[in-house]
Amino acid sequence: MQYTVTINQVKAQEWGLNSQQALLFAFVYECPSWANPIKTDTGIYFALSKAKIVEELPLLTDKPDTAYRLLKALRDAGLIDLSSTSSITLVRLTEKAKEWNRKIDGSEKYPTSDAIDGRIKIRSTTDKNPSKVGNKSEPGSDKFPINQGTNYQGTNQVTSNQDLQNGSGKPNRSGLKLVVDRSEAPRVEIPADMPGPKDQACKTFKVWANYAVAYRKRYATWPVWNAKAGGQLGQLVNRLGVDVAHHVAAHYLKTSDAAVLRKCHSLNELLANAESYHTQWVTGQRINGTTARQMERTEANVTAAEQAAQMVLAKRQAGDRNEYL
Repeated sequence: MQYTVTINQVKAQEWGLNSQQALLFAFVYECPSWANPIKTDTGIYFALSKAKIVEELPLLTDKPDTAYRLLKALRDAGLIDLSSTSSITLVRLTEKAKEWNRKIDGSEKYPTSDAIDGRIKIRSTTDKNPSKVGNKSEPGSDKFPINQGTNYQGTNQVTSNQDLQNGSGKPNRSGLKLVVDRSEAPRVEIPADMPGPKDQACKTFKVWANYAVAYRKRYATWPVWNAKAGGQLGQLVNRLGVDVAHHVAAHYLKTSDAAVLRKCHSLNELLANAESYHTQWVTGQRINGTTARQMERTEANVTAAEQAAQMVLAKRQAGDRNEYL
């Protein structure tokens, strides 16, 4: 798994990339530094399988077909060229794509196709003269992976400001970077027939997607989306917070209380008792009529035991006083 991915937010916005596409392109952009170059009739490409994308970017997707769909979106944006062999997908950067991480002096972080041709010739010469190769592992071997972005350590890295500064000490607005620790992309692919908002930047998209997908999983049909539902979800986000509301909505669909089931987990019930369901999500509980009665009986038994203990203590104290009368 690739440990960190560096995203140029300025270019991503300029090119109209969403978070998934930007995450994938940041990974593809580094391919020339580690992927195997393949000569074709139309030039040099790099071998990049869909399985490799899934393996290196688990936060992006776990489906090879989705990975390829996102690659085609990058192609349609004019950032990569796609080709293939009988067994693997091939990619290469376009001239437009090379602006992603261009340095202030205009040079590029990774070599152009001419430089890559030179690297191939050097490698072929080395292969023809194996005696020139020493016994020690070279950088680029399995012992020293050439993909320096892949890191198997379990510690977190922090973003450095080194690349954000130019010679004058001012922020380099054309090359702002963000180290992505996790993707905001949905954990599962959103079905195309899901009603409701489609824009992931929409305030209610995340909470609605979690509620709707969990609802369909339970009832085998989509919940109704209308203006009232949108307004209720907006209120839910306002009350619980944008980072919490979607978790509570999904947890709500696990509730098996008879009153909630009779209403088919309506948004009315979720909104009316939002704070209660938030507490249940935080504690991992799902309270229904039966569990509520059990808790009530337990509390009653504890109270009765405390009262009995107090009575016994009072009798003992009264007996002790009588002995000294």
